[in-house]
Amino acid sequence: MRKRIFTIILLFSTLTFADRIVIDTSMATSTESDYKNFEDRGSFGPYVEFSNIKMKNVEYSYKVSGIKEDINIDNTYIYGASGSLPLTEWFDIYLMAGYQYLGISHKPRNRDKAYKLLAEELEFADDFFEAKFDSSDIEGRHEIHTALFQLGFDLALPLVMNYRHQFMIKLYAFGGAVFGKTFFGDDTQFTSPATYGYAYGAGVRMAWHGFFLSSGFRNSHEYFHTYFERKTGTDREDDEFMLDFDTYFQPYVSLGITLF
Repeated sequence: MRKRIFTIILLFSTLTFADRIVIDTSMATSTESDYKNFEDRGSFGPYVEFSNIKMKNVEYSYKVSGIKEDINIDNTYIYGASGSLPLTEWFDIYLMAGYQYLGISHKPRNRDKAYKLLAEELEFADDFFEAKFDSSDIEGRHEIHTALFQLGFDLALPLVMNYRHQFMIKLYAFGGAVFGKTFFGDDTQFTSPATYGYAYGAGVRMAWHGFFLSSGFRNSHEYFHTYFERKTGTDREDDEFMLDFDTYFQPYVSLGITLF
């Protein structure tokens, strides 16, 4: 009798806890992360381009009172920030904002003629009006501060997109429009113009959890054209500064974090 009672109790206990039994199949089947891709997300961070403007890639026209001048350019790297917003695995839009300094030294091709003209201008100005230009316009150096913006898109080729390790590697090619504003930091008669151009290149993008690294090479074309605020003669083109240059295979790097 006791054996029967014990058997009944054991049977009810087994049925009561049967729904709590968990079978571990993690070693026998794949987890979700085995087939799920890493999701590329919007990102933002600091940007540096190691740019170097070479005179052989520069076209220009620099004239003061009709006298042509030669120029020489030195520059800093481009410092700023960049961000990207992926729309698909293969297509992103991006924005770069940066600062670059341009130092432009200028001197007349015919120095004697330029200073003779300046002397006549100063002599005439003493009696009637203020001189329209001075020696710093004839020969000197411009300190130009440039704010640059680039807006474009890139086409990517995903190589690794591992969800389990939250890791991604992409190769990409990009292209976009460049626009900005120049500011002359020296005392000059030239007005500060806007600058326009385009850029294109290729690179590699790596992401790990919430951090990313992008690096590659960038080619760009930039252009601006400005004139004296007040003409020295009858023709506006006698006082002009046109700068048109290209840079090729300029290395860049961008670090940052994902935004969401």
